[in-house]
Amino acid sequence: MYILAIETTGAAASVALINEEGLISSEATGERLNHLQNLMLMTEKLLDDSKLSIGDVSCIGVSEGPGSFTGIRIGVSTARALSQALNIPIISVPTLKTFVYNIDHYKGIICPIFDARRNQVYSGAYVWDRQGINITEKIKGDAYSILEIFEELEKSTTGQDTEIMFFGDGITVYEEQILNWAEKVSASGLKVTFAPENIRYQKASSTACMALELFKHDRATSYENIKPVYMRQAEAQRKLDEGILTAYK
Repeated sequence: MYILAIETTGAAASVALINEEGLISSEATGERLNHLQNLMLMTEKLLDDSKLSIGDVSCIGVSEGPGSFTGIRIGVSTARALSQALNIPIISVPTLKTFVYNIDHYKGIICPIFDARRNQVYSGAYVWDRQGINITEKIKGDAYSILEIFEELEKSTTGQDTEIMFFGDGITVYEEQILNWAEKVSASGLKVTFAPENIRYQKASSTACMALELFKHDRATSYENIKPVYMRQAEAQRKLDEGILTAYK
């Protein structure tokens, strides 16, 4: 059994294969924001390198969002098309939650932040249990201001010496604010770090790991049931709606 995982929610697209034993192979592009051109080429290379054909794939896993609106649409549309054409099930994978698989054996809070513009981030917070088996959602994945995330993190941490690691492209935009907040909360024993560059962003290998876990819990479904998860209205649609409302005033 092989699951083909597709990750297109960030600036760089990637694909991965995982089998029932959790063995992974992956392929990523060095190009940014060129998902439509590269996605199927990467998939073909991944299958060739693994000495497999598309017919060997048993299920499709796709990173559902949030993230780049265009990227999400490309990934979800491609995954749905493959699922329909191959007549195999599909699994919708929550993008923010996949970051728990970016770092092994981490005991602190994993907090991805994506730049959502308009002074907002897409974010959530997650922790592994002591056995490293189950994931707990400390903060629900949604659109927040960076100050709201700080407040939620402070409410979610208990005891001394709790560590929080930030992931995602929002670090670049909000680095100064995060560092200022980190200094403020350090007195309470809260330690704040940034994920290293090599594990900071979305990865198809992490999407594949979560897809496998969801597959084991019977979360595979028909392509007809899969939709993008934007968490917020697209900017173009928002402006269109505002223009329509203004015209009727």
